[in-house]
Amino acid sequence: MSNRSPLLEIRGLSVSYEREGKNILALDDVNLSIDSNTVVAVVGESGCGKSTLALSIIGLLPIPPAKIHSGEIHYKSVDLLRVKERERRLFRGTEIAMIFQEPLTSLNPVYRVGDQVAEAISIRKLREKVGSLQLSADGPMQKVYNTKSRLSTSRFVFPFRSRYSGEIRREVVDMLRKVRIPDPEQIVNRYPFELSGGMRQRIMIAMALSQKPSLLIADEPTTALDVTTQAQVLKLMKELMDEARTSVLLITHDLGVASEVADRVIVMYAGDVIEDTDVYKLFKEPLHPYTKGLLSCIPSGPKDIRKITPIPGSIPDMRNPPPGCKFSSRCPYVMETCRTTKPPLIQVSENHKVACFLYPK
Repeated sequence: MSNRSPLLEIRGLSVSYEREGKNILALDDVNLSIDSNTVVAVVGESGCGKSTLALSIIGLLPIPPAKIHSGEIHYKSVDLLRVKERERRLFRGTEIAMIFQEPLTSLNPVYRVGDQVAEAISIRKLREKVGSLQLSADGPMQKVYNTKSRLSTSRFVFPFRSRYSGEIRREVVDMLRKVRIPDPEQIVNRYPFELSGGMRQRIMIAMALSQKPSLLIADEPTTALDVTTQAQVLKLMKELMDEARTSVLLITHDLGVASEVADRVIVMYAGDVIEDTDVYKLFKEPLHPYTKGLLSCIPSGPKDIRKITPIPGSIPDMRNPPPGCKFSSRCPYVMETCRTTKPPLIQVSENHKVACFLYPK
């Protein structure tokens, strides 16, 4: 095992949303880490806190109604929750990039896709020009921030109106070619609404990876795509990740997607991390009853004769979460201590953590 510090480390992160005067708990004391050159998938049903986790990392939580109660988010040893917003922008979209769930709403409809990819490339070149972002707990170099702020509002960054330089245009076309866009010389002049869902998602991938981020957050990147296009996009993402040596946090509710690309899988339930292990152990030896329930719902093929048993019950009301294990009301192995005490996330074997009283330390 490597002794190097993780690229990203989250400690004790708790987030809630205020709705009609009540706080709805979204993340409850979440702890996780991501190493360099690793693909980590966060899986769980809708409402478990996956997207809130992603938005917390990149600093796009809507505050209010969202509120961060406690926790630390350390990226390259810098706590992103302790730096000022303008300093955090030095990371967002450059060091840490994000692919959103719906590309049509994420791309600017009034600019050609080539302009938007070119903007991402120009910002990366700007970052390279002013030097690497050497940040510390005391804040970044003011010169770096001033330079980026001044140039990012100039005509050389955005909007381009299809008048960016020949060098950048060649790089845009090359990037579109890498993401398997057919006839990229013509596609650069198209608007987002003129492209299919799969092509728009490829444009988003091109924009994210053209900045050569150290961490890429992909929030349900294949949800709106058909099965064939989904397989193509996943294969493409994996190839480009390996080429750029970028770590990836993949947010998904589909265990099949996680099995395709992930090195590690983190299972979340009602705002808690309940299992954390490598992808092979998760499918071969799942430990938490919720994880076992998820896997039992997946048919193995057209001739699968197993009886698919759904998980009984429903998720708890997060306006008033139960005091113990949030899965206790649905768990077939529930014990009395489960109803009163929240199980901690413990190490039960090498590279395998679980939050369940069935397993001793």
